[in-house]
Formats: sequence, C-alpha cells, structure tokens
Amino acid sequence: MREKFPGAMSQLSVPFIRQALLATPRTIPPPGPERPLACVALVLAGTPQRPSVCMIRRAERSGDPWSGQMAFPGGRADPGDASAQAVAERETAEEVGLRLEPGQLIAPLTELPVRAGGRTMALQLAAFVYGLEGAPPKLTPQTEEVAQALWVPLERVYDPASRTRYRFVREGAELDFPALGIGGHVVWGLTYRVLAELGERVGKQLPQS
Repeated sequence: MREKFPGAMSQLSVPFIRQALLATPRTIPPPGPERPLACVALVLAGTPQRPSVCMIRRAERSGDPWSGQMAFPGGRADPGDASAQAVAERETAEEVGLRLEPGQLIAPLTELPVRAGGRTMALQLAAFVYGLEGAPPKLTPQTEEVAQALWVPLERVYDPASRTRYRFVREGAELDFPALGIGGHVVWGLTYRVLAELGERVGKQLPQS
C-alpha cells in the first residue's frame, strides 16, 4: 500500500519525492572486484514544487553500447572507490561540471541490472537522487563523453504526451521498447527504467504506450 502524505503536494515535487524515498529506504553496498557497478546522479533543481532534472546526451563513440543515448551523468566505479555515492558525485563533476555535496543527497533508488542491446550484463546500476536549492545551475559538458547537457522539467518526463516507442534492428530482428519523446530527444532503455523506478516509488507511473 502506498504511503499517504499530508496536504496536496505534487508527487513530482521535491518534498514529496524526499518523503516517499525516505519512507522506503534503500542501501547500496560499496563496489568491489566481484561487484561491478555503474553509478549515476538523478539531480533535481529549480522550484521545489516543479523541479527539473539534469540529463545528458552521450557523445557518439565507437564501441560504446550507449553511444548517443540520453542518460544521467555518471560512470563506472573503479576498484578503489569507497562508495557508490562517491562515484556518482565524482562522475557528475567530471561529465557536466556539477559538484554535488553529500548533504544534497535525498536517497538512492533500487539497484537495476544493466542491459545493453537487450542483453543483461554483469553490471548493476545504482542511481542516487539529489535535490539542489535555487535555480538549475549552469552545466559544462565534458565534450569527450557528453554531447549535450540539459535541464528537463520533471513534469514533462511524466506527461502522457511524452510517450513514444523506440525501435531498432539487431541481427535481423526488429526490437521495440517503450520510450519518452522529450524536446526532440528519445529517452529509452536503462534511463527509462531509472525514471520508471522513481515513478514507482512516488506513485507516478511513467507514460507507456
């Protein structure tokens, strides 16, 4: 049963998201040699009642299974990393110039298995939700890995008008995935699944077609 919250707060407001995530906390164990981990930051900023989320479009790179896709800033953990949260914060600073403070963390989401091209990899994804006060700060993409960085209104992400499909052909078979069309970009795959997990936690279903 979904936790009930007082008042008429929007399910996509920062206060509601904070209460919902803290009501059902998750713990992310540290990365290690036997625990390969990728870590991303889902950063919210702007008006608390109508926040925007930081997203990136990955650079086109040969051999990268997520080349050119929409994503959240982040990257893989190194063997010596002390915590998954530290990885998300380091990679966000490197990729978009956004320095997150531990005190800005709201909570982690549930870990997700990573799939590339429909195939499950020996890799887990840990996503950490952050809340920043004030207007969304300027983003400075690290162009070697990030083609574009932008702030997207969170309400647009969960707007039914954003639903679409993403289709591609692999080894002669056509694959079809639920997706979001946002500002000329298509969000699908792992990033879509992270947003679906956030929606599940706050009781706001991601648009599906």
